Amino acid sequence: MKTKIFAVLALAAGLSSCSDFLDRPPMDQIENSADFYNSENNIRSTIYGWYDIYFAGYESGWVKSDFFDGTNVANWVDDLAQKEATFFTNTAPATGGNWSFANVRRINLVCDGLEGSTLPEEVKKHWMGVARFFRGMEYARLVRMFGDVPYYDHVVDNTDEKALYKGRDSRSLVMDKVLDDLEFAAVNVRESDGTDGLCVNRHVVNAFESRIMLFEGTWQKYREKNTELAKKYLEAAKTAANRVMSTQKYQISSDYKALTISLDLGNNPEMILYRSYVEGILTHAEMSWQSEQTLGNGPSKDLVDSYLTNNGLPIHQEGNTAFKGDKVFKDEMANRDPRLAANIDSEGVRLNGIAGAVYGIGGYFGTRFINEDLFNTAAGQSNTNTTDAPIMKLNEVLLNYLEAAAELHDMGAYTLSQNDLDITINEIRKRASVNMPSVTLSGNNFSVKGVVINDPDRDLGNPEIAGDYEVSPILWEVRRERRIELVYEGIRFDDIRRWGKLHYADMKINKKLNLGAWLDKDAYLKEYNQANGTSYTIDDLKDVVLDREGNAGYIKPIQAASLLRAYGEKDYLYPIPTGQISLYKSKSEQLGDPSIKLEQNPGW
Repeated sequence: MKTKIFAVLALAAGLSSCSDFLDRPPMDQIENSADFYNSENNIRSTIYGWYDIYFAGYESGWVKSDFFDGTNVANWVDDLAQKEATFFTNTAPATGGNWSFANVRRINLVCDGLEGSTLPEEVKKHWMGVARFFRGMEYARLVRMFGDVPYYDHVVDNTDEKALYKGRDSRSLVMDKVLDDLEFAAVNVRESDGTDGLCVNRHVVNAFESRIMLFEGTWQKYREKNTELAKKYLEAAKTAANRVMSTQKYQISSDYKALTISLDLGNNPEMILYRSYVEGILTHAEMSWQSEQTLGNGPSKDLVDSYLTNNGLPIHQEGNTAFKGDKVFKDEMANRDPRLAANIDSEGVRLNGIAGAVYGIGGYFGTRFINEDLFNTAAGQSNTNTTDAPIMKLNEVLLNYLEAAAELHDMGAYTLSQNDLDITINEIRKRASVNMPSVTLSGNNFSVKGVVINDPDRDLGNPEIAGDYEVSPILWEVRRERRIELVYEGIRFDDIRRWGKLHYADMKINKKLNLGAWLDKDAYLKEYNQANGTSYTIDDLKDVVLDREGNAGYIKPIQAASLLRAYGEKDYLYPIPTGQISLYKSKSEQLGDPSIKLEQNPGW
């Protein structure tokens, strides 16, 4: 069915649906004439050309996405143990580094063109809303990376050097503009336009507004220490999420694993936006990359320990007899939140040294994006994967709402209620394939089945890190649910940054980040050889290094302390390319204008 749909779309004279971004002009080939903007099809096809930039999904071909591993955004987290640590950027680059305003200019071309268009008012407002949505997305990305950036809401003439070389506008000014753009889009973008799930509509706008404003609200709270702005943006996040929720257009689907391995997400009720892949037209290699964890990354002990037992309690909570310990792998996997088995192979550790085995660097083997039916096929072991990629789902919107509400509650700006829990975290936990106990609000804690959650591993703040703070019991559980539900979807790095907890990704501070599963080599070999009729010896496992002397211990992927990733305060923001700073300086000298200045981010 999907192939037939794509064939029809590819042959259509005027694109009336998004398909997967077919037949669109490149972003740098937008016509800049008045007549061009009098055609809705021209505008539609131009804007569709932006989709694969902002909704990359699993990317295409052999390009690695931000899902699971392979990019800095995916690797700079606490969810992955690594064979070779991906270090934070050490020095500012001379060029590149994502400091570019080309996309801003292209979007502003469309906005400016629409202002003089003769299109009907409804059509004009819709596309202006879509364009401003993308401008909000682009500036949110720039601010997320660099902080203060020059803001432009109209095309700047190439001869206007004063404007072209303007300094960095404040983060708050830019994010207020972003909020304005998103709110305009939320009112004016159509509720339905093109194929649901493949095109930007009002629900997509609101969903992304909830994500963007949650980031900025928590950044303002924890990084900028600006309480008023934090409240403003968190309220915007909560409101935007609620607008999606109140439509009741989307529902939590029954199968958690299907969210990331389905060949067709078109009928999944949880999908607000996804990217469709079709054999011979657009394919990817996400499943292939995850099946090659021997190349360096795998689930960390820190991640595995964050999963609750199936009674809803933390594994180390006093009196939690459901947790059987971690010294035997099957015991460690027993009685756990079912999402653990959906993300990690629960049948056994996979070890380097066992012939033919696809192993995990820490013994744990991640499976979030592996469709078992395709695993041993050509499509599953190449760059011709055709599983659809989720871009925005209802589960994230519910979690955005819950976290914004909990943060506002923590600031005394909102009173968290049981209903807030019931329409968010408890709705997610009712998923048929998960079926975890619902949580109850019990004062300043959550409880399950009458037992107050009291996690001894809760972050109480690190006294050796300036400005670090204790995470409240409620926020700890809210953040846990977000981590578990959205694991490996490319958002964890931004999450720990906006919380001011980038040290979670520091391998020297977070010891569990450089640990994998417990392994008793003697017991493992005895069981494996008996089951498979093999005769492996301890020597065959010589490359599996443990964290202690002897043949039993936690697998330790990196041994040398000098090879462990460490964070610095400067890593919260990306560096501005030095070439850009030099360019501003040269222009200042050329024009004799000392106000032309581009300052580097702190610490770089």
